[in-house]
Amino acid sequence: MATDADANIETETLPIDLLLIGLLGFWHLGVAQGYFEQSPAGVFLGLGAVLVAPGYALVALLFPRGSSESGGLFDNREGRISTGERLLLAVGSSVCIVPLLGLGLILGSLGATTGSYQLSIGVTTVLLTFAATIRRLQVPPDVRFSPLRWVTTVRSIAVLKPAGGVPALRILLVLGLLVSGTGIGYAAMSADRGERFTEFALVTESANGEPIASEYPSQIPLGSSRTVQVTIGNHEGQDLNYTVVVIAQRIENGSVLATARIDRFRNRVAAGDTLKRSHEMSPTLVGDDVRVSYLLYRNEAPVGANPRPENVYRRTHIWVNVTSG
Repeated sequence: MATDADANIETETLPIDLLLIGLLGFWHLGVAQGYFEQSPAGVFLGLGAVLVAPGYALVALLFPRGSSESGGLFDNREGRISTGERLLLAVGSSVCIVPLLGLGLILGSLGATTGSYQLSIGVTTVLLTFAATIRRLQVPPDVRFSPLRWVTTVRSIAVLKPAGGVPALRILLVLGLLVSGTGIGYAAMSADRGERFTEFALVTESANGEPIASEYPSQIPLGSSRTVQVTIGNHEGQDLNYTVVVIAQRIENGSVLATARIDRFRNRVAAGDTLKRSHEMSPTLVGDDVRVSYLLYRNEAPVGANPRPENVYRRTHIWVNVTSG
C-alpha cells in the first residue's frame, strides 16, 4: 500500500516550476509573433520572461538536485545550492543571457529588431527548460529539486549560508556579469542606433521646383511619358546595390488582368546616402486606373519569378489613366 511519502514523491515528479517557465517562454514567443496585445499583466509577464525565465531554466539545468529536508539549506555535496542561491543565480544568469542574445543577433547580421530579440529570448527559454526537465527527471526522486519543498526552505532566501562550492558559483556569476557588460558596451559602440531600413518613395516637382509627394500625373496618352523622381535612402548601415523594376498592371475588381514591364534600372547607394533619380514613366497598357508600380530589390531582382509586388523588398505605386489617343 502506498504511503504518504510515496504520494509526495509522485506529486513532486511533475516539474511544476519548469512547466510555468516553459509556458512563460511560449508566451514570449507569442508576443514576438504578435499574437498577444499589450496589457498591464503583460508588462509583469514580460519582466519575468526577460529577468527570470531564461536564467532559471539554465540554473535548473545545471543544478537538478533539491534541498535536504532537515536543514532547509542544500548540503555541500554534489554541487547543491540553496533556494536563495538558486533564485539569485536565476536573476543573475538572465542578466547575462539576455544581452548576449542581442549581441549575437547583431554580430550574426540577423537584425536586432524588437521582434527578433523577443523571439531569441523565447526560443532560448523553451530549449533550456526542455533540457532542464529531462535532466531533472533523471535524478532520483528523493534528492530531486521540487518547488513544493520551498516552504521548508524559505528562510534560506534571507540567510544565504554558503554551501560547498558556492564561492566558485559567485565567481562565475561575477564573471558572467562582466562578460554581459562588455557585450552591451561593444554593441552600443559598434552598432547603429535605431532600426535599419531603406527609404523608398516617388516624388514630383511643384511649381517652384520643390520635390513633393503629390500632384502625380493622372493621365498619360499611350506612347507619351511623364517624369517622376525615384528616391532611395540607404539606412541599412552598409553600402548596397538596389534594383528597381517598373511595371504597369490593369486591375479590375481587385484582380490583375494584365501586367507589362516598363523599365528596369540598378544603382549603388552608399550607407547613409540618398539617391534621387529622375525617371520617364511611359505605361504600355491602355485603360482607366492603371497601376504603375515601382518595385525595389536589394541586389538583383528575382530571376526565377517575375518581379511583382508580392516578392519585393520595398514598393510604391501611383494610379494613372492611359488613353489610346
